[in-house]
Amino acid sequence: MNTHNILLKSFCINKELLKENACHIAFTGTANYIPWIGVAMTSIMMHNPASSFAFHLLLNQLPQDEMQKLSSFSQKWKVPIFIYMMNDAYISTLCHFSRYIINGKFIASFIYRFFIPDLLAESTSRVLYLDGDIVCNGFLSHFMSINLDNYIVATAPDLKSKDYAARFSLPNYFNSGVILINITRWKMNDITNLLLSNLNLYQKKKIDLPCPDQDVLNIVLKDNTFFVSRKYNMPYRLVRPSLFKKSIKNENPSSASLIHFIGAIKPWTTYNQTVPIVRVWAEAKANSPWAETPLHSPASQKAIHQAARAARSDHAYLRMIGLYLKFIKSKFDGTPKHGY
Repeated sequence: MNTHNILLKSFCINKELLKENACHIAFTGTANYIPWIGVAMTSIMMHNPASSFAFHLLLNQLPQDEMQKLSSFSQKWKVPIFIYMMNDAYISTLCHFSRYIINGKFIASFIYRFFIPDLLAESTSRVLYLDGDIVCNGFLSHFMSINLDNYIVATAPDLKSKDYAARFSLPNYFNSGVILINITRWKMNDITNLLLSNLNLYQKKKIDLPCPDQDVLNIVLKDNTFFVSRKYNMPYRLVRPSLFKKSIKNENPSSASLIHFIGAIKPWTTYNQTVPIVRVWAEAKANSPWAETPLHSPASQKAIHQAARAARSDHAYLRMIGLYLKFIKSKFDGTPKHGY
């Protein structure tokens, strides 16, 4: 993959802080996701004080205030941050999968992770990719030093691994929110182009992929994946139980190093701050340059309903009643069904 066309520009914040033994970690996202990426980075630094890191951010935009906060983070933790401004106009010509078109616009950030190995090839031979809705609560050194000589990636099984594997006739199925990548073998096997060509082939054949980027990663890497414990990608769902629906059972995240808040409900919502593992996330936020970034108040029908359930769980019954009344009203006043 020629990286010249996919980049508008790249630069590094405090490159002089890069250490030879640094562990390289990459995130991708749009500008509105930068605060949550920042919280994830802070949690990594807080729980791995003896390790050296270098962060790589693939972004569509970088507002000036976020640039200042990233610089502040870099100075505080003595860690370099490499920035890659992605060329969405060009990337949109490489992939035509309809699931990535929202309101008539191609959302290129969905496939930024495909380009990480090509962009970092001159910097490191391995990189850990992380979704921005992750919090670190333990050591990463063992995971990042796994022997990958015979594999392209190391990942953890998805929560619905058996079902998804059966759908695509795969031996196993991983969640793509955490991927340790052997860059040398990735490039040797031309994985980036294989991912793009497979996505376009499925689109051409009108074959639906429920989780397109994750599905195609599993399909292309099926024989080159080393599976690790969910300790390094523990799925955690913040969905609250209703009166007629049983509570979702999550694994105990206390012993996990990386907790992944899967689903539409995230830790940066006002109504989830009492959940124990969210308090770990909140502590990282409080110790980051994004401490004052506002949390999302419930603004959709689903979010209002979830906030009402959370109030009931917290025994805040007056707030619960108010939110249930607001939820009923939202059914008729044009409030969007989904979102924060």
